[in-house]
Amino acid sequence: MLKNIDFIKKITEAHSPSGSEEEVREIIYNELKDSCSSFEYDNLGSIICNLNTKNTFKIAIMAHMDEVGFLIESITKDGKLKLFPLGGIDPIIAINRKVTIKTYSSKKIQGVIMSNISPKETKLENLYVDINCDSIEIVRNLGIEIGDSITFISTTEYLDESNIIAKALDDRIGCVLGVEILKEMKKYPIKYNLSFIGSVQEEVGTRGGKTSIEKIKPDLVINLDVATAKENTRIYKKGPCLVIADKLALANKELLHKFISIGKEKNINFQLDFLKNGGTDNGPASNSGIGIPGISIIIPIKNCHTPHSIMNEEDYMSTFNLLKEFFLYIDQSFPSK
Repeated sequence: MLKNIDFIKKITEAHSPSGSEEEVREIIYNELKDSCSSFEYDNLGSIICNLNTKNTFKIAIMAHMDEVGFLIESITKDGKLKLFPLGGIDPIIAINRKVTIKTYSSKKIQGVIMSNISPKETKLENLYVDINCDSIEIVRNLGIEIGDSITFISTTEYLDESNIIAKALDDRIGCVLGVEILKEMKKYPIKYNLSFIGSVQEEVGTRGGKTSIEKIKPDLVINLDVATAKENTRIYKKGPCLVIADKLALANKELLHKFISIGKEKNINFQLDFLKNGGTDNGPASNSGIGIPGISIIIPIKNCHTPHSIMNEEDYMSTFNLLKEFFLYIDQSFPSK
C-alpha cells in the first residue's frame, strides 16, 4: 500500500470541478505549507507553490486540480436540475450516479443523475439531477441556484492489493506527484528554484496552464497528467508515458531524450506516447511568452472521466522515481539553447 494513500483519498474525494477548485487548492496548500517558502496565485485561482533557493533558474511541475463535472444550467418547474457539462462525460456513464451539488455558500446536497428516455438514446441534454424536490421553490429554499457545481460521489479505496479506485484521478494523482516531488527535493541541495503549480480549468480548455505559467515564467515545465490505458500503446502497469506529441504541443526533444536515458540507466519502466485526440496543460505552458521547453508525462489509468477510475500503484511509483532521478540530475545548464 502506498504510504500517502490517506493524502490520495483526501484529494480525490474533494469536490473541485472546473471553476470551483478551492477545496483541492486548500488541500495542496495545507500539505505544503511547512515545506514551501512562498505561495502565489494567478487570477483564475491556480496555486503556485515555490521551493525557493538562491538560484535564478526556475523549473515548474504542473498538474490540474479540476475534475469533470457539471453546472446547474436550469431548474425546471417540477424541481429537476438540468445540467451543463464541464469536460468530456459520457452520458451512459453518468446515468444513475450519485452526485453532490455544492452551493455558492458551500452547502452540499446529494442527488442522482437520471433521464426520462432509454440509456441508448440518452444525450447529455436529456440528463437531470433528482434531489426529491417537486417544485422550483423547494429547490431554491435549499439554497440551490443556477450555476452551482456538481461532481460524482465516489469512495477512494484499494480495489485489490495494488490497484486504487477513485474519482478524479484525472488529474488529482498528478497533483499528488507534484506535491510529493516538492517535499522530496527539499531534502537535497538543488541548484534551481522549483515550483509546483496546481492549475485550474484544464478540463474546459487548458486555461490555468497558460495564466499560471505567465505568472512565474519558468525556464522548464514538466506537466503531469493521466490518460486512458490502451491495449497496444499506453499500457496499464507498464510505467509512465512520455508524450512525444499531442494536438497542442510537441515535447522538447532534449527533455524527452533525457527522460528516456534516465529511465534506461535507472531501469525505470516508461513508455512513449502520442495523444492524437487531445492535449494537456503542456500546450499553453510551453507556448507561453517566447516559448518554454516542456513535456507532458502521463500515467495510464482505466475508466478515465468516470466515478470509478483505476490506477496501478506500480505506475505511480515508476512515475515518482523517474521524476526524482530527473530532478536530481537537472541544473541550469540544461537544456542547451
